[in-house]
This record gives sequence, structure tokens and C-alpha cells, in this order.
Amino acid sequence: MTAVPAPSASRPRSVLRWLLLPWLLLALLGTLWALATPIGGSPDEPAHVVKAGSVVRGELLPERMIASGGVLDVPAALDWEYEQGCFAFYADTPASCAPEFTGDPDQIVESHSSASLYNPVYYWLVGWPSLVLPDTSGIYAMRVMSAVLTAFFVAASIFLIGSWRSRRIPTLAVMAGLTPIAIYLMGTVNPNALEYTGGLALFTAMLSITLQPDPKRLPARLALLTTAAVLVSNTRGISPLWVAALLVVPLLLLTGRELLALLRRPAVIVSIVVIVAGAAVSAWWTLRSNSLGTAPSAGPSVVPENEGVGLSPIEGFFGLLGNFYQQLRQMVGILGWLDTTLHPVVYYISYALFALLVVGVVLWVRGRRLVFVIALALVFFFAPPTVQAFYVTQGGFIWQGRYTLVLLMALLVGMAAAIATSPRFVSRPAPRVLPVLAWVGAAAWAFATAYAFATTMRRFASGYATDWPAMLEPDAWVPPLGSFTLIALYALVTAAFGLTVVLLGRDGRPRTTGPGAPESEPAAQYT
Repeated sequence: MTAVPAPSASRPRSVLRWLLLPWLLLALLGTLWALATPIGGSPDEPAHVVKAGSVVRGELLPERMIASGGVLDVPAALDWEYEQGCFAFYADTPASCAPEFTGDPDQIVESHSSASLYNPVYYWLVGWPSLVLPDTSGIYAMRVMSAVLTAFFVAASIFLIGSWRSRRIPTLAVMAGLTPIAIYLMGTVNPNALEYTGGLALFTAMLSITLQPDPKRLPARLALLTTAAVLVSNTRGISPLWVAALLVVPLLLLTGRELLALLRRPAVIVSIVVIVAGAAVSAWWTLRSNSLGTAPSAGPSVVPENEGVGLSPIEGFFGLLGNFYQQLRQMVGILGWLDTTLHPVVYYISYALFALLVVGVVLWVRGRRLVFVIALALVFFFAPPTVQAFYVTQGGFIWQGRYTLVLLMALLVGMAAAIATSPRFVSRPAPRVLPVLAWVGAAAWAFATAYAFATTMRRFASGYATDWPAMLEPDAWVPPLGSFTLIALYALVTAAFGLTVVLLGRDGRPRTTGPGAPESEPAAQYT
């Protein structure tokens, strides 16, 4: 396949603009969510906090299991998060119902976690602040660490796109994939966030390797790809499946000769070995701990009480497939403990951004790129129901839309990359309306994202059904820095990130320096 001309080597200024600036802004968005979410206010976070606190203290697996999960020893302040559940699932109950912590926060107590059998890698990365701050401030610090870590992988994806010849549509696709719930989870203690942000980075690296072949950049791209693949594989039990899909599907963009030439390169061989080793470690842990409940003889097992237990695999498959629209709404955002729906305009904006990419595929994408997009769409639509089918008989319906975010982000960026590099698109002048759509799309995204934050802030402060002034009432829950201060800061940072995406994504005139500068000749193929 013909290579699209790649830009010249990145300068320090390009690293600042394309990596550090997006990283800072995204980390700030995650940090603001970390402050705005009350202790115990995000899905399954108490279990993940206890797991993280035990892992960094050397307890990788529980010694015994009870109905609520594995028994673990952690500081009392971490176990106390379970006492904050009075508002979970009850959208009209503010977080002020939660009791204040009393006692010695550093005292080691016996706790429990439904995540006790999970792979410890994510928990090592984010749990260490609890060693320094064993009180409740350690929970906020763990959230901030998760925000910084996951923001890096999204920023790395933007940085990779900065080396592409046509980057307006792909950068907008990354932004579209950052739905309200995606940013929300980045600011909580939850391995799901590392799964989809790391998956986005490894997928973007694969697209850079296949669509923008450049032997000089290959080692750096492989380094990021390999790191992200190993981390994602060891994030959740099902994660190696997503890593395999995100690595294999982009290979459809190559001819047989190009694929063989790529696979012969020593750096690629080393990366494959490391990725396979990382996946093997993940599989070993999953089988040893029985974290998916698929190998009863391998370790302890606790069967959850979910709707659908005992159904056949075919019923599980079509049951989840028939619930696709609700799953899609969850991918955009039903926040809190799946108790806070957003204003319809928030969903419509995300749907419109998704639909624009689909229209672009229909108009411009043909040949191998179209096969690639269709393969991505098939994985997105049918892989989750297939996984659910295998699990439904023993575990019931457990799938939530947030588990599919890794595939949604890949589909959006994959469609954008196929459009931006399609000969039908490249050979013709870009539609004049494209810059206008970029500005309108970024503005709409910033509005929807900030509105989702404010809605959730009101839900936590005074209850979902209350008016905005109720957040100022004396009995309202007050987060660090105050509700309206956080809302104002979040609106400011979302606007700054939207502006950054639009300005970075401009294709404009060829320049002699920077990430968009053309080389004197097309990028070399892998030979």
C-alpha cells in the first residue's frame, strides 16, 4: 500500500504542544472529577480502593473468601469508604448523608473486596499514595494518580496523530471518544480507565505503523505500543482479548508483502515476544486467582447474584445485543453508580459526533480501509455479547457500557484514520465545511462535557431532582474547593482542551518545521 507522506521529526516545541499540553489538560479534567466525586461515589470504587491498599502493602491475594469478596487487611480509612454507600443508586439522595470518619485512620483492619482476585498491576501503579497518606486524603491522591496515568495514554495518542499528514479528523475522533463517563472514570480508582486509555494508545500506535510507515519512527512507536499492550493485558481478566483485537485488526490495512516485511524487522519481533509474555502473565494470573470464575478448580470462587443467572449462552448473547441502545447511553454517560442520567442534549451531541464519522466513511472510504472499518465495527457490536454469552449461565448479565469503551474509542479513531488517509479524501481538496465542523464539534463537546460534570455535581451536592441554587443550602454536600468553583474550573479546562484539539488538528499549509512539516519524499516502506 502507498504510504502517506509523514512529517519530519518532532521538535521539543512539538512535544510540548502535542504531548505535554494535552496531558496536562486531561490530567486536570480527571483531577477535577477526583475532587468532585464524594468518597464512595463511583462504581465499585470501594472495592478497588481496598484492593489497591492491600496490594501496595504486599497482600496480592486474600487468604479466604466471603460472600462479599476476598478478606483483605488495609488502613481503616480505606475500609471506611464502604460506609459511604447511603447515596449509591439513589439519585435524589445527596452525598451529605454519609457519616464522618472517626477513629485512627492508619489502623490496619480486616476489610473485603469484590476485586480481591484481580490482577495487581493497576493497583500497584495507583495505590502507593495510601502508603504516604493512609487517611481519606490518600483516596483522593490515588484518584489523582489514576487521572495522571490514564491522561498520559490519551495524550500519547494525540502525540502520535501529530506525526500524521492529515490529522484534523483523527484528533476530533479522540475528543469524541472522551465521553463524559470516560473522563469521569479517569478521575476514580478503577482499572477500567487504564484499559480503554491504554487500549487507545496501542491502537493509535498500530495505525501509525500501518498507515504512516516510517522506519525512523518505528522503535518509538513500538515502545509505546508494547508498554500499553502489556499494561492493558494485565488490567482486567478480559483485557488480553481486546489487546489481541486492537493489534490484529489494523493488519488488514497491509498487503501480504508489507505484512511480511514488517514482521521481519527485529524490533517488531522483540515487541511481539514482550507482548505475548505480558499476555501470558495475565492469563497465568487469571487462571491462578480464578478472577473470572471460569476455573473452579484453580482457586476460590464467589458466584454473583445478577439477573439472568441460569440462562443459556444464546439467550445471553441476544439479551445483551438487544440492549444495545442502553449500553450506548452508558458509554456516553450514566454517572454515579449508574444512577445519574444526563440531559438529552449531552447524548445527542455524542451521537452526532459518532454519526459524522460514519458519514465520512460512507463518502470516502473504500478498499482495504473499508474492510478494516467493517472488521472494527463487527468487533465493537458482537464481541461484548459473545463474552456475555459465555458468562451468563453462571454469572448472569454483568456487562456495562463502560466495559465497551475500549472498543468504542478504537472504532471512532479507526474510522477517522481511514477517512483521513483514504485516497478519495487525500486527492481532493478538503471540504470547506470541515474547519467549521471542527469548531462546532469542539464547542459542542466542551458544552456537553461541562454540562455532564455540573449535573453530576448537583446530584452529589443536593440530589438529582433539585434546582441549582439548592447546592448552596447548608445541608448540601460540599466537595474540596466548593461545587461552583469546581464547575467553573471544569468548564474552563474543557474549553481549553477543545480549543487545543482544534488548533493542533489544523492541517493548513505545509510548514518547514514542526509535526506537520512534509518531508522531501514520501515515508519509506518497511523493507
